[in-house]
Amino acid sequence: MAGARVDRPHRETGSTPGVAMRPSRFLRGAMLGFASVAGASVFQCAFAHTEQVGHAAVACAVTVAALGLASHRWLRARPAAISLHPDGLTLWSRGGDVRRTRIAGCAHWSGRLLALTLVCARGRRETLLVPADSVDADTFRQLAVQARRSAASHL
Repeated sequence: MAGARVDRPHRETGSTPGVAMRPSRFLRGAMLGFASVAGASVFQCAFAHTEQVGHAAVACAVTVAALGLASHRWLRARPAAISLHPDGLTLWSRGGDVRRTRIAGCAHWSGRLLALTLVCARGRRETLLVPADSVDADTFRQLAVQARRSAASHL
């Protein structure tokens, strides 16, 4: 029976990324659903106000386009790889920038999504969403355990 420390890529040290974060179908689906509902809501409100389908369709299209662009930019800004450490995480961006952060809080939703509150060296807080389908199951489990421990130590 293999132990927890056997050939885990996030245990590597050095400048190479630990675990690559794959694009998440779960997050893309959630963003697509949100943009669709928001577009339909804007259409209904604009149609009720102007009573013209053309104006309502333009408002709907602008809303969906703006949300789509914002979603695309947010997905591109997510880290390309992460590495777990006993005291926090190291995040690699797509451009190769490296940031070392501490975990200050977490929320775990039924094994599908982990929302981490990270604190950088300057004390700035940011949120990192880690869907279960963006990393392998072992890394997700270890990240959830480490996040709960770190969050409990900050209470």
